Amino acid sequence: MKRQIKEDIALIGKRLYEHELNGSYGGNFSVRDGDYIYITPTGIPKDLLEYSDILVINFSGEIIEGELKPTSEMLFHIKIYKVREDVNAIIHAHPPFATGFAIAHHPIPINIHEESCLILGDVPVVPYELTASIDLAENIGRLIKDHNALLLANHGALTVGEDLERAFRRMEELENICKMLTVAQLLGGPKYIPDDKFTQLMELKKKRGL
Repeated sequence: MKRQIKEDIALIGKRLYEHELNGSYGGNFSVRDGDYIYITPTGIPKDLLEYSDILVINFSGEIIEGELKPTSEMLFHIKIYKVREDVNAIIHAHPPFATGFAIAHHPIPINIHEESCLILGDVPVVPYELTASIDLAENIGRLIKDHNALLLANHGALTVGEDLERAFRRMEELENICKMLTVAQLLGGPKYIPDDKFTQLMELKKKRGL
């Protein structure tokens, strides 16, 4: 199997930790490569991941390569890849501000910040289900069809992309907008982009293919 993909996944674990977008044990990440999924193991601190820790599974969840046990949440990774042919990377993490929004069941509307609109779109909250459950995977699969970022109720956050870098940047932007909204709330609450300007912004987003 491809060592570079494994090294890229291990590096993402370190980057998320260094940017305070994830704790050591929380979250999981994966990359799709054809009929295989490269995915993080359970029980290993994400900032200490080595390329040799990364497993390879198939779309039935069977281990193709690796000595460790894959993340218990592999079901929703498999589900996302099945419903989104354009997605080749998934990051699930526990960034503190975004997770705070998830705990509060507070979705993020699309029409509050230009960059967030262009990079993320609106971010809904996935109803709470037990971690690693089929119900959680189904709920995520239903909402991810039309979104690139999700808040998992009482749990954390999830972003997707055509590659790991795109998924990482979306996670970074998700945490940033949650910080901005927290400040805005202290100053009287967020104010929305006027409807006519928002329409122009969405047209710009479409032209850029975002």
